[in-house]
Amino acid sequence: MNEYENIEKVKRLDFDHLDMLVSERIGALKLLAQSMTESDVHDAICRDLILPCVYTLAQFLESVKIGPDVTQSSPLPPV
Repeated sequence: MNEYENIEKVKRLDFDHLDMLVSERIGALKLLAQSMTESDVHDAICRDLILPCVYTLAQFLESVKIGPDVTQSSPLPPV
């Protein structure tokens, strides 16, 4: 077993493809969110899909800081 197995795995990741897929999905989520009307089905979609995805993205943003003076706030309102 390689001592630095995790580093080797990370080096093999296709970040360009991952970036494209994530950007595509965020765009689709944005379009879906912007087209919502008030209905039980759309409320359930917000509850079960959109809000959990935005929460996961907010956690990612909190985990991956860029630069020493990052001042951007979370996209989620305080709970």
